[in-house]
Amino acid sequence: MLLLRSFIFQLVLISIAMTSALQRQWGKVIKVMSSSTSSASPSFDILQIFMKDDGTFPNNEHYPTLIYKHAFHGSECDGRRLIVNKNEWTEPWVWGIFSYHHYHTKAWELLLCVCGSASIQLGGDDGPTVKIDKGDLVLIPPGVAHKQLEEGGGFSLLGSYPTFRFDGRIDTCRGKPTDEERKRIQECYVPKTDPMFNLNIAEFCSGSSQWSESDLT
Repeated sequence: MLLLRSFIFQLVLISIAMTSALQRQWGKVIKVMSSSTSSASPSFDILQIFMKDDGTFPNNEHYPTLIYKHAFHGSECDGRRLIVNKNEWTEPWVWGIFSYHHYHTKAWELLLCVCGSASIQLGGDDGPTVKIDKGDLVLIPPGVAHKQLEEGGGFSLLGSYPTFRFDGRIDTCRGKPTDEERKRIQECYVPKTDPMFNLNIAEFCSGSSQWSESDLT
Protein backbone atom coordinates (compact mmCIF):
# COMPACT_ATOMS: atom_id res chain seq x y z
CA MET A 1 0.00 0.00 0.00
CA LEU A 2 2.82 2.41 0.86
CA LEU A 3 4.53 1.65 -2.43
CA LEU A 4 1.29 2.28 -4.31
CA ARG A 5 0.76 5.61 -2.55
CA SER A 6 4.34 6.62 -3.32
CA PHE A 7 3.86 5.67 -6.98
CA ILE A 8 0.62 7.67 -7.21
CA PHE A 9 2.28 10.67 -5.55
CA GLN A 10 5.11 10.58 -8.09
CA LEU A 11 2.58 10.44 -10.95
CA VAL A 12 0.81 13.50 -9.52
CA LEU A 13 4.11 15.41 -9.35
CA ILE A 14 4.93 14.48 -12.95
CA SER A 15 1.46 15.56 -14.08
CA ILE A 16 1.81 18.92 -12.32
CA ALA A 17 5.24 19.48 -13.87
CA MET A 18 3.99 18.65 -17.37
CA THR A 19 0.95 20.91 -17.01
CA SER A 20 3.12 23.71 -15.70
CA ALA A 21 5.52 23.37 -18.64
CA LEU A 22 2.67 23.51 -21.15
CA GLN A 23 1.43 26.76 -19.60
CA ARG A 24 4.77 28.54 -19.83
CA GLN A 25 5.16 31.38 -22.28
CA TRP A 26 8.70 30.99 -23.54
CA GLY A 27 10.63 34.22 -23.98
CA LYS A 28 7.82 36.38 -22.60
CA VAL A 29 8.15 38.81 -19.72
CA ILE A 30 5.35 37.93 -17.31
CA LYS A 31 4.32 39.92 -14.23
CA VAL A 32 3.62 37.25 -11.64
CA MET A 33 3.07 39.21 -8.48
CA SER A 34 3.18 42.49 -6.61
CA SER A 35 4.69 42.29 -3.15
CA SER A 36 5.24 44.47 -0.11
CA THR A 37 7.89 43.42 2.39
CA SER A 38 6.40 45.56 5.16
CA SER A 39 3.80 48.26 5.71
CA ALA A 40 6.56 50.86 5.44
CA SER A 41 7.94 49.50 2.16
CA PRO A 42 6.58 50.33 -1.31
CA SER A 43 5.14 47.53 -3.40
CA PHE A 44 7.17 46.14 -6.28
CA ASP A 45 6.47 43.89 -9.24
CA ILE A 46 8.14 40.55 -9.80
CA LEU A 47 8.76 39.61 -13.44
CA GLN A 48 9.30 36.06 -14.67
CA ILE A 49 10.99 35.00 -17.93
CA PHE A 50 11.25 31.35 -18.99
CA MET A 51 13.87 30.59 -21.65
CA LYS A 52 14.33 27.21 -23.34
CA ASP A 53 17.29 25.81 -25.26
CA ASP A 54 17.71 27.75 -28.52
CA GLY A 55 20.16 25.31 -30.10
CA THR A 56 23.18 27.33 -29.02
CA PHE A 57 22.58 28.24 -25.39
CA PRO A 58 21.07 25.74 -22.94
CA ASN A 59 19.06 28.32 -20.97
CA ASN A 60 16.82 26.70 -18.33
CA GLU A 61 13.42 25.17 -18.99
CA HIS A 62 12.76 24.48 -15.32
CA TYR A 63 13.53 27.83 -13.69
CA PRO A 64 12.87 31.37 -14.93
CA THR A 65 14.90 34.51 -14.60
CA LEU A 66 13.25 36.64 -11.91
CA ILE A 67 13.35 40.43 -11.77
CA TYR A 68 12.17 42.43 -8.74
CA LYS A 69 11.42 45.86 -10.23
CA HIS A 70 12.34 48.96 -8.18
CA ALA A 71 12.50 46.79 -5.07
CA PHE A 72 15.59 48.15 -3.34
CA HIS A 73 15.97 51.76 -2.15
CA GLY A 74 19.15 51.71 -0.09
CA SER A 75 22.79 52.48 -0.80
CA GLU A 76 25.43 50.18 -2.27
CA CYS A 77 26.66 49.51 1.27
CA ASP A 78 23.13 48.65 2.38
CA GLY A 79 22.78 46.22 -0.51
CA ARG A 80 26.10 44.56 0.23
CA ARG A 81 25.17 44.18 3.90
CA LEU A 82 21.81 42.58 3.12
CA ILE A 83 23.28 40.15 0.59
CA VAL A 84 25.84 38.70 3.01
CA ASN A 85 23.76 39.09 6.18
CA LYS A 86 22.97 35.38 6.62
CA ASN A 87 26.21 34.07 5.08
CA GLU A 88 24.16 32.27 2.44
CA TRP A 89 25.42 34.36 -0.50
CA THR A 90 28.97 35.30 -1.44
CA GLU A 91 30.63 38.68 -0.88
CA PRO A 92 29.42 40.63 -3.95
CA TRP A 93 31.57 41.96 -6.74
CA VAL A 94 30.84 45.39 -8.26
CA TRP A 95 30.73 45.72 -12.03
CA GLY A 96 28.41 45.38 -15.04
CA ILE A 97 27.57 42.51 -17.42
CA PHE A 98 29.69 41.21 -20.29
CA SER A 99 28.75 42.56 -23.73
CA TYR A 100 28.55 39.02 -25.15
CA HIS A 101 26.14 36.19 -24.41
CA HIS A 102 27.39 33.96 -21.64
CA TYR A 103 25.97 31.74 -18.91
CA HIS A 104 27.01 30.01 -15.72
CA THR A 105 26.62 26.33 -14.84
CA LYS A 106 27.79 26.25 -11.22
CA ALA A 107 25.37 28.62 -9.46
CA TRP A 108 22.43 30.99 -9.67
CA GLU A 109 23.53 34.59 -10.13
CA LEU A 110 22.13 37.51 -8.13
CA LEU A 111 22.46 40.98 -9.66
CA LEU A 112 21.43 44.11 -7.76
CA CYS A 113 21.52 47.38 -9.71
CA VAL A 114 22.95 50.08 -7.44
CA CYS A 115 23.56 52.78 -10.05
CA GLY A 116 22.31 53.77 -13.51
CA SER A 117 20.45 51.50 -15.92
CA ALA A 118 21.11 49.10 -18.78
CA SER A 119 19.38 47.02 -21.45
CA ILE A 120 20.00 43.29 -20.99
CA GLN A 121 19.23 40.55 -23.51
CA LEU A 122 18.35 37.10 -22.19
CA GLY A 123 18.44 33.68 -23.79
CA GLY A 124 20.48 34.37 -26.93
CA ASP A 125 20.27 36.53 -30.04
CA ASP A 126 16.52 35.97 -30.42
CA GLY A 127 15.73 36.43 -26.73
CA PRO A 128 13.86 39.29 -25.08
CA THR A 129 15.50 42.52 -23.97
CA VAL A 130 14.71 43.93 -20.54
CA LYS A 131 15.71 47.23 -18.96
CA ILE A 132 17.41 47.03 -15.59
CA ASP A 133 17.20 50.15 -13.43
CA LYS A 134 18.65 51.22 -10.12
CA GLY A 135 16.89 49.26 -7.37
CA ASP A 136 16.14 46.21 -9.53
CA LEU A 137 17.12 42.77 -8.24
CA VAL A 138 17.73 40.03 -10.84
CA LEU A 139 18.04 36.29 -10.17
CA ILE A 140 19.43 34.33 -13.13
CA PRO A 141 19.28 30.51 -13.09
CA PRO A 142 22.25 28.46 -14.32
CA GLY A 143 22.33 28.01 -18.08
CA VAL A 144 20.47 31.20 -18.98
CA ALA A 145 22.43 33.30 -21.48
CA HIS A 146 22.63 37.03 -20.83
CA LYS A 147 24.52 40.04 -22.13
CA GLN A 148 24.56 43.81 -21.73
CA LEU A 149 23.50 45.86 -24.75
CA GLU A 150 23.44 49.49 -23.62
CA GLU A 151 24.07 51.28 -20.34
CA GLY A 152 23.80 54.75 -18.88
CA GLY A 153 24.16 56.74 -15.69
CA GLY A 154 27.23 54.88 -14.49
CA PHE A 155 25.51 51.47 -14.57
CA SER A 156 26.79 49.28 -11.75
CA LEU A 157 25.72 46.00 -10.18
CA LEU A 158 26.41 43.99 -7.07
CA GLY A 159 26.84 40.34 -8.14
CA SER A 160 26.66 37.35 -5.82
CA TYR A 161 26.15 33.54 -5.74
CA PRO A 162 24.76 31.09 -3.17
CA THR A 163 27.50 29.78 -0.90
CA PHE A 164 26.01 26.29 -0.51
CA ARG A 165 27.82 23.73 -2.72
CA PHE A 166 29.75 26.56 -4.39
CA ASP A 167 33.55 26.43 -4.61
CA GLY A 168 33.93 30.20 -4.89
CA ARG A 169 34.88 30.19 -8.58
CA ILE A 170 32.11 31.02 -11.02
CA ASP A 171 32.46 29.76 -14.60
CA THR A 172 31.70 31.77 -17.75
CA CYS A 173 30.47 29.66 -20.66
CA ARG A 174 29.76 30.61 -24.26
CA GLY A 175 28.02 28.55 -26.94
CA LYS A 176 26.77 24.98 -26.72
CA PRO A 177 27.36 23.27 -23.38
CA THR A 178 29.30 20.06 -22.94
CA ASP A 179 27.63 17.04 -21.37
CA GLU A 180 29.37 17.87 -18.10
CA GLU A 181 28.12 21.47 -18.20
CA ARG A 182 24.55 20.29 -18.84
CA LYS A 183 24.85 17.95 -15.87
CA ARG A 184 26.03 20.79 -13.64
CA ILE A 185 23.08 22.94 -14.72
CA GLN A 186 20.61 20.15 -13.95
CA GLU A 187 22.15 19.38 -10.55
CA CYS A 188 22.79 22.98 -9.50
CA TYR A 189 21.61 24.01 -6.04
CA VAL A 190 18.44 26.13 -6.10
CA PRO A 191 18.40 28.78 -3.34
CA LYS A 192 15.27 28.67 -1.19
CA THR A 193 14.96 32.44 -0.76
CA ASP A 194 16.56 35.62 -2.00
CA PRO A 195 18.88 37.24 0.57
CA MET A 196 17.31 40.70 0.56
CA PHE A 197 13.56 40.18 0.93
CA ASN A 198 13.49 36.53 2.04
CA LEU A 199 10.86 35.66 -0.58
CA ASN A 200 10.40 32.00 -1.51
CA ILE A 201 11.98 31.65 -4.94
CA ALA A 202 10.11 28.42 -5.75
CA GLU A 203 6.77 30.24 -5.54
CA PHE A 204 7.72 32.35 -8.56
CA CYS A 205 9.13 29.51 -10.66
CA SER A 206 5.82 27.95 -11.67
CA GLY A 207 4.38 28.37 -15.12
CA SER A 208 0.83 28.34 -13.80
CA SER A 209 -1.63 30.67 -15.54
CA GLN A 210 -3.45 31.32 -12.26
CA TRP A 211 -1.30 34.45 -11.83
CA SER A 212 -2.16 37.62 -13.66
CA GLU A 213 -0.07 37.81 -16.79
CA SER A 214 1.12 40.90 -18.61
CA ASP A 215 3.27 40.74 -21.74
CA LEU A 216 5.74 43.57 -21.21
CA THR A 217 7.98 43.01 -24.23
